[in-house]
Amino acid sequence: MSEQKLDLILKELGNINGRLDGIDQRLDGIDHRLDGIDQRLDSHEGLITQLIGVVKSTNEKVTVMQEELLELKEGQSRQDRILESLALHSLEQETIIRELKRIK
Repeated sequence: MSEQKLDLILKELGNINGRLDGIDQRLDGIDHRLDGIDQRLDSHEGLITQLIGVVKSTNEKVTVMQEELLELKEGQSRQDRILESLALHSLEQETIIRELKRIK
């Protein structure tokens, strides 16, 4: 092989190496960006875990409050029935008192 051909081959290999170096640099940049994305995802994962805990706690509190509200409604209904019964009893007593006054 002639020296000229070897020089041409070496020159092409140098060009290829230069292009590969450029590709390596770009890949390093992509790796760096992906590392940043991984860090942000890890941070978001922690925040999501905390958020899930807060939502779970809130749901438990809401469930307790719903149960307490139901108990309050039942108590209010019972008190309404008692008041209605007492009102009727009071009316009956007033009627009896009026009748007794008329008889006198």
